[in-house]
Amino acid sequence: MTAPPAVAVAARAPRWRRLVGSPLAWAAICLALVVPWALAGQVMELIPYLLMLVGGWLCGFSFVNATLRMTPVRRGVMVHVIGAIVVAVFVVTAVEFGGSLLSTAPAWARSSFVIVQFAAIPAAGWIWLGLISRISTAAGSPKAKPTAVTPEWVRAEGGHGSEVRFSAVPITMRALTTAIVVIVAVMSSVAALALIAAGDLVYVFGARFAIIIVGVVFALPAYFVFVTITRRRTVKGTVGFGNDRLWLTIGGDATTVVPFGDLERLVWRCRSDYARLEVRGAGIDVSLVTGIAKPAPGTTAELPALPRRVLGRLHDDGLVVERTRRGEVLTFRRSG
Repeated sequence: MTAPPAVAVAARAPRWRRLVGSPLAWAAICLALVVPWALAGQVMELIPYLLMLVGGWLCGFSFVNATLRMTPVRRGVMVHVIGAIVVAVFVVTAVEFGGSLLSTAPAWARSSFVIVQFAAIPAAGWIWLGLISRISTAAGSPKAKPTAVTPEWVRAEGGHGSEVRFSAVPITMRALTTAIVVIVAVMSSVAALALIAAGDLVYVFGARFAIIIVGVVFALPAYFVFVTITRRRTVKGTVGFGNDRLWLTIGGDATTVVPFGDLERLVWRCRSDYARLEVRGAGIDVSLVTGIAKPAPGTTAELPALPRRVLGRLHDDGLVVERTRRGEVLTFRRSG
């Protein structure tokens, strides 16, 4: 059986769009902006300090997401554990012995090392937070907690199409990303002030004390508060696809029907913290993120893959699909 036309003509998103949506690209920009301050010996000024922290967090965020995408799951867990150990060893070693090892190195090497050293601290914190989350999720008893499954497509009432029920948080990706960056920046600033105020203790206990303070006192509470507040906004949703239209119900409200001919943009991502559904057209513009929502009992915070029939129908109605490099995100746009 041959694949539907939509699969055959699927294109990768333009390079500029992939770069704009890449956390690693933004991390590189943040860290590159620190270079002038580092060469001038002013790397501990507020702006470069925040840039290093945000850039390092973006690196850690990308690493955690990459391990979550790996298959089988066991491989992702192993890579996550190895990465957490390596980055922790690097941070401690860099703080304890980095100065003496680079005392005779060129200025550019010392500046580069300082940038990497400070960026590695929030990266290590996020990687360990992700690992702790994985461990706590796996700690439940299999008997008390049955294996969760991905929401499945079911035949729509009347038999004309299929639909899936899911849990999601109504929030745009821009708002979600902005909130995370603001939290990281604010918590980093507060942690910096706390470490400055406790300067004597930092000198006495060394790098380990600083890492514990930043991770346990600031990062962990901020992360769990953010997740708790966000998940409280979880709503139930249903999306279905027929021969020439899709329908969407959010939180028990009235069902909105969007003919494929009026659809301007559709984004579908099945997995990761950024798993989501975005629909724009016919007067609606909604973004539902399932990856951060509290899923229904027995289900995962994911979306099922779009059926091949739906891919073909969307293509027939003039929608061109763009895929990311790993095929994680499908973005349908109206051609022309």
